[in-house]
Amino acid sequence: MSLKKTLEKYSKSNMYPFHMPGHKRQLDGVSKIDMTEVEGVDDLHDASGVIAEDQKRMAKLFGADESRILVGGSTVGNLASVYASCNEGDSVIIQRNSHKSVYNAVMLRHLKCDYIEPDVSYNGIFKAVTLEQVKSAVEKGQAVPKAVIITSPTYEGFHAPVKEIAEYCHDKGIILIVDQAHGAHLGFNQEFKGSAVGLADITIQSLHKTLPSLTQTAAMHISGDRVDLNRVAEALDIFETSSPSYVLMNSISNCLDILENCGELFSEYVDNLQDFYSISGELKNLQLITDETDKKDPGKLIISTKNTNITGVELAKILREKYELETELSSFAYVLAMTSIMDTKEGFDRLKTALKEIDDALTAGHIDVTNLKLNYKKVMETFQAKAGGEKEVPLAHAEGKVSAAMVCLYPPGAPLIVPGEEISKEAIKVIHEAKAKGLHVTGMDVERESVSVVN
Repeated sequence: MSLKKTLEKYSKSNMYPFHMPGHKRQLDGVSKIDMTEVEGVDDLHDASGVIAEDQKRMAKLFGADESRILVGGSTVGNLASVYASCNEGDSVIIQRNSHKSVYNAVMLRHLKCDYIEPDVSYNGIFKAVTLEQVKSAVEKGQAVPKAVIITSPTYEGFHAPVKEIAEYCHDKGIILIVDQAHGAHLGFNQEFKGSAVGLADITIQSLHKTLPSLTQTAAMHISGDRVDLNRVAEALDIFETSSPSYVLMNSISNCLDILENCGELFSEYVDNLQDFYSISGELKNLQLITDETDKKDPGKLIISTKNTNITGVELAKILREKYELETELSSFAYVLAMTSIMDTKEGFDRLKTALKEIDDALTAGHIDVTNLKLNYKKVMETFQAKAGGEKEVPLAHAEGKVSAAMVCLYPPGAPLIVPGEEISKEAIKVIHEAKAKGLHVTGMDVERESVSVVN
């Protein structure tokens, strides 16, 4: 019996709850299945019953040797994966544009860190890392890394050659961790390729981003024997809440039910996407970014404003205020619309109609895109920069100082400035341009325009 069915049965029983949570299942809606670790519903931190069965079911569906349910998003998976794979003082290599949770994992584990430098497209979109970039980073690194951590697909859906990177890493005795937060749907239909499960040693996926599951639900998939499962369990005990939500775990169990019979949903999804992309030839000013070599997830709709007279932020505002369409991300010269098997034909049609109407009203132009591939100078490791004694300084006076802050454009949460690096004139310029164009900057006091530096 799955966790979902167990919770449904328990909610209909006459069992009185002299235990947490305090709502005593008397609230409307999901409170009826909001449990604690009572008899019969298992314990996420020591799974041996229905949760263990759902984890086995998840591993089989996704193609892993072992899978773990996560209720703290991919953030928990990234933290636990790095902690379990490395010891204090080890060296690792990560993408320079990794999610901030990867940087936090490196900092907390006191690791030495080198970077892979991905390229940036003319639209200001980070491309996926290449095998050559991984090799170069390993060869130039300060030591043979214990682990390489990459992101695939990227936030915008571009795939790295995970199979080739995994083979290279394993030949070198290096653990490969793939932050695949945006790829939980991969592998369930031939149009959606690029799953890292079964190739990487650990793959972390956010179920809630691209599958029908509640926010914070995620999964960690382990393949092979290079990572100790006992250390994984220990790391999850550290980083995952000791009171995991049964509402979220129920959502994961329900998601697994859907994936076991998802063929028709994915077929309809593919049809909707193909129909949507058919408008590409009708747009005169806006542009849909595609990749004919199957290296991009078609479910990530990238609408470029590069050759128009409006920014991505302005396009997102028009879609929101005039057409009631809320997009995932807006940047200097593009908008990202995320889709899934749960999107409707009506939703796709509304977006098609809106884009064609907006396109007709636009004129040709050119939007300057700030270069996000910044030169940086690393002075110390992140954990050294966060050891204490920081002070706030005005951003205008921060050039050349060593940052104690991680300053990001959010979403997606990739850092412009990393703790331990000198704050460059380039980075300050990007921050000013991002603010001027309405992008969200995190990691500093935006109102006072001050940033934390190493004292």
